[in-house]
Amino acid sequence: MAVFPLIFICLSGGIDVDSLTAALHVETGMAYLSQGLSEKALTEFNTALELSDTAYEAYLGIGRASAIHGSWDMAEASFLEFLACKPFDHRPARELAEMLLGFPGRFQDALMYADMALALAPLDGQCRLTAADARAALGRTEEALSAYTLIINENPEFASAARLRLGGYLFEYGRLADAREVLLPAALSGEAEAHRLLCLVYLDQHDHLRARDSAGRYIFLEPNGVWADSARTILEELSFESAPGNPGD
Repeated sequence: MAVFPLIFICLSGGIDVDSLTAALHVETGMAYLSQGLSEKALTEFNTALELSDTAYEAYLGIGRASAIHGSWDMAEASFLEFLACKPFDHRPARELAEMLLGFPGRFQDALMYADMALALAPLDGQCRLTAADARAALGRTEEALSAYTLIINENPEFASAARLRLGGYLFEYGRLADAREVLLPAALSGEAEAHRLLCLVYLDQHDHLRARDSAGRYIFLEPNGVWADSARTILEELSFESAPGNPGD
C-alpha cells in the first residue's frame, strides 16, 4: 500500500528518482564486488554515474574493481575522485595507500595517503595497520615497531595481522627472539602464517625440533597453502637428519 504514496512523491518531484536508482546500482555493484564479480560491478558503478553525478560511492567501487583488474591508473584516479568528493572519508586514502604499497617507487606516496587516512580515523585499526606497513616499507624501523605494537595493544581485531607483520619484520632484521615472542600468540590462535614464520625462526636458531613442529602445524592448517610444499620438504629433511645413523644425528 505504501507504493502509491511513494510513486506520487516521485512524480511530484519530492524524490530524485535518478539519484535513488543510482544508489541502487552502487549497492548492487558493491554486492557484486563482495562476490568476486568485478566486471559486473564495474557496469553497475558506471551506470550509477551516468544516472547521477552525485553517486560518489561509485568512484570508490570503480577504484576497488580497477585495482582487482590491475588497472592501477584507473584505480588511483577513481580513489582520488572519491576523495575529492568526500574529503572526510578515510576509505579512499587508506585503500589507495594499500594499493601503492605494491609499488616500491610509490612507498612515499603510500605513506602520505596512509597518514591522511589515519588523521581522519586515528583509532581505526585498519588505518593504523596501513600506516605501520608504509613505515615498514620505507625502512622506518622504530616507527613501524611502535605502530604495530600499538595495534596489538589497542586494536584486538587486528592484533593477529599486526603480529604477523611485526614478526616478519623482526625476522627480516635478524631479531629472532623478538620475532618468536611476537609470533607465538598468533600461532596459538591458529594463524598458519605465524607457524610458517616461526619455522623459519627456529631453523635460523638451529632448533630443529620446534621447526619440525611448526612446519607440521602449518600443513595441518593449510594443507594446500602456498607454503605447504616447502613445509613438507623441511619436514622430510629434518626427519632424515634426525634418523639414527644419518649425518645430522
